[in-house]
Amino acid sequence: MNKKAEILIVDDDTNICKTLHAFLIKNGFNVKCVYGGAEAIELLKNEEFDLVLCDYIMDGVTGYDVAGFVNSMDKRPKLGLITGWDELIRTKEKDEMCLDFFIKKPINLSELETFINSALDITKNN
Repeated sequence: MNKKAEILIVDDDTNICKTLHAFLIKNGFNVKCVYGGAEAIELLKNEEFDLVLCDYIMDGVTGYDVAGFVNSMDKRPKLGLITGWDELIRTKEKDEMCLDFFIKKPINLSELETFINSALDITKNN
């Protein structure tokens, strides 16, 4: 039996966390949610994830900061950025964050599923 992919959701909007959590659990993933960047970094120090789905704009430790930490990890998880501010993220910042994908709010769940499956190299036949 294949191990279920471990996904960490980081968003200060509890409704987005709940929606994504329910959707991803239904699609067979193991999922944890945290509501801020500092909390995400602490969890990433102690647990391994296959994918981090992170909001860009959060108070305090931002998605940019979380991306910096993720990219410094020895065993780097895939990184997806969630944003309602796509046009405000400079190309330089996108390049620096080494994103595997980003998705705009409001989130299209079928589009998100496609991005996740591609990032984690999951085929529908698994």
